[in-house]
Amino acid sequence: MLLTCSTKGISRLTSAERALITIPDDIKDVIIGILLGDAHISRISPTANSILVYGQTTKHKEYFDFVYNLFKPFCAKDYIPQFKTINDKRNNKTYTSFHFITMQLPCFNVFREMFYVSNIKVLPTNIYDLLTPRGLAF
Repeated sequence: MLLTCSTKGISRLTSAERALITIPDDIKDVIIGILLGDAHISRISPTANSILVYGQTTKHKEYFDFVYNLFKPFCAKDYIPQFKTINDKRNNKTYTSFHFITMQLPCFNVFREMFYVSNIKVLPTNIYDLLTPRGLAF
């Protein structure tokens, strides 16, 4: 396995190694479920691979940890989930949350294409076929 190094000193997979990463069916079910809620998929450019971003408030830390552990294999080695505080000016409340970001991987592109039209998250027309009991649980 040939690793390159990012500008942050994090070892990165080659394009060929990224292309070999696949998502098991049970994790695909989870992706569908969390995309209906607190997750989103981003691309830095139209030709870049996609990343999965997931977050939860600190009140749901145990659930966040459970979901993070499912997606840990898709995150950079030694990745540590991020903690952030947001001040909502609309209601003058402060929220704290955890989030994680996966590596940019081709296996997430299909979900980006399913759930986004012109960079806007939409409900796929075939959601009835995509959503499983496991996905619904998430």
